[in-house]
This record gives sequence, structure tokens and C-alpha cells, in this order.
Amino acid sequence: YLLYHIFARLAIVRCCLKAKKALNQAEKRITELDRLFVRLYEDNISGKISDERFAVLSAGYEDEQKKLKAKASELTAFIETAEQKCADVNSFIKVVQKYEHITELTPEIMHELIEKIVVCAPEKSDGHRTQQIEIHFRFDVAVATAIADSREYEKKKKSA
Repeated sequence: YLLYHIFARLAIVRCCLKAKKALNQAEKRITELDRLFVRLYEDNISGKISDERFAVLSAGYEDEQKKLKAKASELTAFIETAEQKCADVNSFIKVVQKYEHITELTPEIMHELIEKIVVCAPEKSDGHRTQQIEIHFRFDVAVATAIADSREYEKKKKSA
């Protein structure tokens, strides 16, 4: 279960690389549009293009640049989040590797692996009680959910 989440988070690395490439392309195009706009302005001042043509072309360049800047901002935010998630996964893997062959689960080990355990309010229906338990692992790597059922407890109690 944890490995699934770890590998899913590591897949973000691939997306991060693609996002960095797209961000680089967007930044290059933004710089290129700045140069084009300067040339366009100079051509308009020198009379090489009409004021109408300048207005149309500059509006198109400005619109494209505005969209690219918004995209670059989104990509930057995504990359920062993805890099933080990768760092969290790496930190969690280091902790897990320390306890790869444990024979006993001690409070110290639990504190290193688990951020918190949430025990939800019990639900009663049909004469038995169920209760959801959530285990939140450190570094926001995963959340495991279990359901405690009083019927299962009663079966184990009778067989013992």
C-alpha cells in the first residue's frame, strides 16, 4: 500500500521534468515576444508599418505574452509543489529503510513513521458497531484507513 503511494508520488518527478521543460519554453517565448515587440515598435516609429498594423500585431503579442506568463506562474507553482512532495518521499524512504527488518513495533518507530492516528466516532447499526481509523504517515506520504467492526471482535473473542 505504501509502496503504491510512494511510486505514485515519484511519478510526479516525471511530470515535474515535463513542467520544467514547458516552463523553459514559455520563458524563452516571453523573452522572444519582448524582442519582437521592441522591433515592432521601432518599425512603427520608422514608418515601416502603419499604426493600424502595429495595433493589431502588438495586441496579439501582448495577449500571447499574458497567457504565457499565467502559464509560467502555474508551472512554477506546480514544480515547487512537486519538488516538495519528492523531498518528502525521499525523507520517508530514508526513515523506512532504517526499520526494514524490525521484529517489534516500538513507540519510537511509530513516532518516526506516523504523523497522527485519527479514530473517528463509532457508528452503530444492526446491533454492531463500526469505527474508522486513519493512519497519517509522516511527510504526507500516505493515509491508510481501516474499519474496526465489533462483529469481527466478537468472533475472535468467542474463538479464544
